[in-house]
Amino acid sequence: MLLFRSRASSRNLLACAPALLCILLHSSTTARDAAKAYLEKHEISVSDSEAPGPVLSFDESGLPSNLIQQLGTSFTTPTPIQAQGLPIVMDGRNLVGIAQTGSGKTLAFLLPALVHIAQQREKGQVTGKFKGPNALILAPTRELAKQIEEVAVQFRRIAQIRTVCCIGGENRGRQLGHYDNGAQLMIGTPGRINDFLEAGEISLDNCSYVVLDEADRMLDMGFEPQVSSILQSVRPERQTVMFSATWPEEVQELASEFLGDYTFMNVGSVELSANKDIKQIVKVTPVDYRQEAFLTDMEGEMRGKKVLVFAERKATVDRIERMMRNRSIPAIGIHGDKSQAQRESTLRRFKDGSCRVMIATDVAARGLDISDVEYVVNYDFPNDIENYVHRIGRTGRANKKGTSITYMTPDDARHGNKLIKILVEAEQEVGQELRELAEKGRYAKKPVQTRQRGGSDRYGQRKQQGGQRSYGYRGLSEDDGGEEEYRPRRQQGQRWDNNRNNGGGGGGYRHNRHPRDDSEW
Repeated sequence: MLLFRSRASSRNLLACAPALLCILLHSSTTARDAAKAYLEKHEISVSDSEAPGPVLSFDESGLPSNLIQQLGTSFTTPTPIQAQGLPIVMDGRNLVGIAQTGSGKTLAFLLPALVHIAQQREKGQVTGKFKGPNALILAPTRELAKQIEEVAVQFRRIAQIRTVCCIGGENRGRQLGHYDNGAQLMIGTPGRINDFLEAGEISLDNCSYVVLDEADRMLDMGFEPQVSSILQSVRPERQTVMFSATWPEEVQELASEFLGDYTFMNVGSVELSANKDIKQIVKVTPVDYRQEAFLTDMEGEMRGKKVLVFAERKATVDRIERMMRNRSIPAIGIHGDKSQAQRESTLRRFKDGSCRVMIATDVAARGLDISDVEYVVNYDFPNDIENYVHRIGRTGRANKKGTSITYMTPDDARHGNKLIKILVEAEQEVGQELRELAEKGRYAKKPVQTRQRGGSDRYGQRKQQGGQRSYGYRGLSEDDGGEEEYRPRRQQGQRWDNNRNNGGGGGGYRHNRHPRDDSEW
């Protein structure tokens, strides 16, 4: 009887097999169609046809349940760059991602970092003598590194990891203390981390997951030598993830050098473009009238609004701050000459709304997530059109509307045609005065640019050629690394004298201090 039932069951299963196969094929086809429609809707392109497809919910991402539960408290669905970036990185591939700032890329590289650390822990590669973190995230500025750390802190207890943020302007001993306490995730700027490595104060022998965030900005600030030195100190079989807001030839060469084979993904057009949720207003004025026009607007339509003002020079930032206060408009300034404590206080006050006007150099143009900025003002036009796009991108975030006001003088005429192209692409109005200024700019002397011979394919995979790469660096920025002084070599486990610290707060470092609790990190 049992045999009979078994045979009957087998016959029933065989009879149902075509129907089951049809259901499975239909389900697979439906999933592929949904993924294809999602990629087309969000203008996502991927270089590798065999790369994993997008995940339309965090439940499909393969992340641990505890991380998904934490995500559910703040997010409903992945952003486009998270939807496609997460499965690629979770698959262990090197990735280059191109997307506008404010697209949610921090979680796209941070969540896989937490998973990677957990995997290394399970493999037993974090036992015995501490050899440094398992994962490293590099950012071009202190402010961006601190912001990434703030996001990491939200998951630190759940993931059961320790973190350390290594940036210039803060106490070295405190940072080394966090490192020696067993930090598995290191976040920092190239200048400070390279300084620690050269002094023998930290090791990256255990690091096998590296993120380069805002890679184009790192190049612009002249950090390619420091990044190269850092990457030589990590494990050769590392996984590397690189994000950039733009995709110029220099960044393509950097990707080929540091990542080797990689999957290329971009959200939107590779061409430089502005957020269409931002209303862009351009005012052409004589040089002598710009200040008056700016003050009139500040006391008029922008009065009481949350405004971020950009200027090219630190002295200009200080001057505008004084002008605002003289007119009873509360304002605060931020630039590279401010101490780290001042910079953090300024950002905190602007974020929480206790001061609604902040004047900044380009230290605040990249990556910073400041909500509800209603106006971005370009008091000075930036040195290149890329920075214009990044500056105005501080407003109109998370599908909100924003406004940018840019003052252009005859000295800015050479940028006119590129700006018009950005405006037209974003479906913005182009005034006659700007067109006339751009026409004059056609005859302006253009700066000489040095490029490497040869070229790259559309995804930046380098062609074989000779020649020396030249980025035309402006040199090491004051915003990171430039203030580092020489430090005597400290072997891991040694103590600093109490008077040895560089930058804000506290005394020296002792290795044998009591472990800090999580709230002090």
